[in-house]
Amino acid sequence: MTMDRNEVVSGENPHIRIQGVSKIYASPRGDVLALTDATLDIQKGEFVSLLGPSGCGKSTLLKMVGGLDSVTTGAISLAGAPIDGPPVGLGMVFQKDVLLDWRTVLQNVMLPVELQNLDHAEHLDRATTLLKLFGLGDFLDKHPWELSGGMRQRVAICRALVTDPSLLLMDEPFGALDALTRDELNLELQDIWMRSGKTIIFVTHSISEAIMLSDRICVMAARPGRFIEIIKIDFPRPRTLAVRETPEFADYTRRVRQIFESNGVFQHEKA
Repeated sequence: MTMDRNEVVSGENPHIRIQGVSKIYASPRGDVLALTDATLDIQKGEFVSLLGPSGCGKSTLLKMVGGLDSVTTGAISLAGAPIDGPPVGLGMVFQKDVLLDWRTVLQNVMLPVELQNLDHAEHLDRATTLLKLFGLGDFLDKHPWELSGGMRQRVAICRALVTDPSLLLMDEPFGALDALTRDELNLELQDIWMRSGKTIIFVTHSISEAIMLSDRICVMAARPGRFIEIIKIDFPRPRTLAVRETPEFADYTRRVRQIFESNGVFQHEKA
């Protein structure tokens, strides 16, 4: 079902609630405060980006939302229930595709189905449909080492989507790709999100990527990581690459850069 994405889904009860979350890592040289006092409500169906310099706790926060790491202080809940492990309905995409080279493309996409003991035939149809949607219909029997970097990342996205998760966590999934492939995957991701209504939390270093994709951008300071401003992006959907040439896009870019500059962060913009 296609959703109207011109307005963020809102409500009194957030789908994800992050309350006063901090994370401390133990180290032989002393404890390291990676993230401090993170508080954020995310509504169901929102596309939220975490934007900030390396080491600011973006990936740490994403792992805690996904139940892959524990909070030191504070709490994170999903649909009102505390997160104490990977929740049902979770899909994750990482910067590295982490595909298994000895499995075919289709077998890689089907891996979550096998691990969760889900109906094979039903999800095989879905896996095939997803791969065709992402332009990989002729590569089902190929192995990852036979694919380009962009194709491998498409496979990783299909793998994350094959169980139809309601929550998709993406940790710099396009950071290692060339600019043209990155633009193409940005558009494909937006299309998937608009048609499915999934909640997406997206980690990126790229200001332009965050503006292009997001309903809201959570701008984060350098370690210890913390939210310094949350910016609502008001462009209508769907967005095309042409939006990046508008004065309004330039205004958002300038605003984010000024936030980083005022907080002593030099933000290197990736393509």
